[in-house]
Amino acid sequence: MNFVLATRSSALALWQAREVARALLECDAHAAVALLELKASADVDTTTALERFGRTALFTAEVDRAVLDRRASAGVHSLKDAMTTLEPGLELVAVLARGPVEDALVTRDGRGIDDLEHGARIATGSLRRAALLRAARPDLELAPLRGNVATRLSKIGHAGIDGIVMARAALVRLELDHLPHSVLPPERFVPAVCQGIVGVVARADDKDAAQRFGALSHSETFALATAERAFLRALRGGCNVPAGGWARLCGGGIELRGTVLSPDGSRSVDAVMSGPLDAAETLGTTLAQQLLSEGAGELLALARP
Repeated sequence: MNFVLATRSSALALWQAREVARALLECDAHAAVALLELKASADVDTTTALERFGRTALFTAEVDRAVLDRRASAGVHSLKDAMTTLEPGLELVAVLARGPVEDALVTRDGRGIDDLEHGARIATGSLRRAALLRAARPDLELAPLRGNVATRLSKIGHAGIDGIVMARAALVRLELDHLPHSVLPPERFVPAVCQGIVGVVARADDKDAAQRFGALSHSETFALATAERAFLRALRGGCNVPAGGWARLCGGGIELRGTVLSPDGSRSVDAVMSGPLDAAETLGTTLAQQLLSEGAGELLALARP
């Protein structure tokens, strides 16, 4: 059977799509898989800060549209970029086993966050990462950062940039983890919802695609993703907000950690909650409701342009 996978055209996105294609071929050696490479609006405009676009799904809309228009059998996403409520007519049908979840601080010498010189200039395009950095090191100077992985890494040592923060999964998947970096502990630097997870979306009425791709889905990662996405959905946050959510397996169930910060990092609300695997969505919603009752909504409002 022939399958077309829609994907962004960046090196990391293509790695993800090829991993899905490889997994599909392992399940069905007679399948034929082609990639439909697309550019997202946020890939074309690499200068505007992400929060200024005024909408969510900045990196996923074009891929989703290709699936809905039947130009592709399915779309492959870095799940942290996907809307927590998908476009009508789409559903999340599979996730691959989770990769590294942490953020990484990449510098010229690999020093850690607490070892940076006073006033060091660190670049990031993420409101969450910026808020966490400000909370940890108010003395740091933060600079904006956009572009693909290679472009972001090229900034280190130029224009006064001492380091950048990015997903460790990107370094590992593109075989760049030999570069000097330190791993930011997720308990302190709570990752973005679904960081390190590759997701596959298909049309809700395409039962064959749901079955084919569902066969390669990693069930435990799917439960973790469900909890984290429910958490962000209940917060009514987008893919670039000063909030993090990290679920992990613990004692046969799920432990979910959530945090919401003010953009300047001076205030935050945090909580950890546990529940069974089969109640992942309820767990995420309940944790979000707790944080909202403690003022998370006010903090998120401060981040809106």
